[in-house]
Amino acid sequence: MKRYIVFLKQVPLSTKVEMDEQTKTLKRSSALCQTNPDDLHALQMAVTLKRSTGAEVVAVSMGPASADAVLRETLQRGADRAVLLSSRAFAGSDTWCTSLVLAAAVRRIGEYDLLFFGRMAIDGDTAQVGPEVAAHLDIPQLTWLASVDGVADGRLRAVKLAGRVRQQVEVSLPCALMVGRENCALEAPTLSGWRWAQQQEVECWGEDELGLSPDEVGLYASPTRVVTTEVPQREKEMVWLADAPALAAVLRDAMQFQNK
Repeated sequence: MKRYIVFLKQVPLSTKVEMDEQTKTLKRSSALCQTNPDDLHALQMAVTLKRSTGAEVVAVSMGPASADAVLRETLQRGADRAVLLSSRAFAGSDTWCTSLVLAAAVRRIGEYDLLFFGRMAIDGDTAQVGPEVAAHLDIPQLTWLASVDGVADGRLRAVKLAGRVRQQVEVSLPCALMVGRENCALEAPTLSGWRWAQQQEVECWGEDELGLSPDEVGLYASPTRVVTTEVPQREKEMVWLADAPALAAVLRDAMQFQNK
C-alpha cells in the first residue's frame, strides 16, 4: 500500500506572543493560532500526488489539544487520516526531541513511501525538524525542492536547487521532502470537505503509544538551552527636511556611509 505522511505544526497567528520567563518558551495559549504556511503546501503536494498514485495521505501534528484544528483542516483539504501527538511529556521539546517523537510516530504508522515537511516553521525558522526525522529513520531527504516530476517504480524524480544551479535527481523510496510555498499553489477548501472533516476521528497518541520514555522528550531532555529571550527595541527619530537641497544632503551622506 502506498502511503504519504505529512507533518504539520500549529503556530501563532500574531507576533504578539508572551514568553514564559522560566522556560524561555512561547506561551502558545496567549495568541490565536494557524497552520504553518509551508506545511499546508506540503499537504497540497501530497494530495496532488495522491491523485495519480492512489496513496493514502496521513496527516500528523504534534502539539496541545488545540492542534486538533490543524488536523481537521488537513482532512478538509484531502488527507485520509489524522494523528495528533499530544502529551504533557512533549511540552517544551526542541527540534531534536520533536524529531524523535515524529520519527517514533512514523514507525508506529508503518510502511510509507514519502514524508512531507514544510521547509520552515514561522515561529522558529530553524528548518531542522524534517532533516532530523529523515536522519533518525536513515532515509534520503530532499531540501530546497524546486519540483517533483513523478513517482514510479519505487523512485522519485525531482528537481532541487543548489544555489543558482538546478539539479535533476532520482531518489529511492522511502524519502523525505521539504516543501516551500513556491512549490505548489493551494487549492481552495470546500464546504463538503469541511463537513466530512468534522465527522472523522482524530487519533491521539502519547509517549506510551509511541514507546517513548518521558525522560527522552520534553523541555528537560532537550539539548538546546535558551539563556534569554527579548523583544528587540527599535527607536526611530523623525527629522523634518525643509527643502530639496536638505533631502539631497541626507541622501549624499547615506551613499557615502554605504560606500565605506
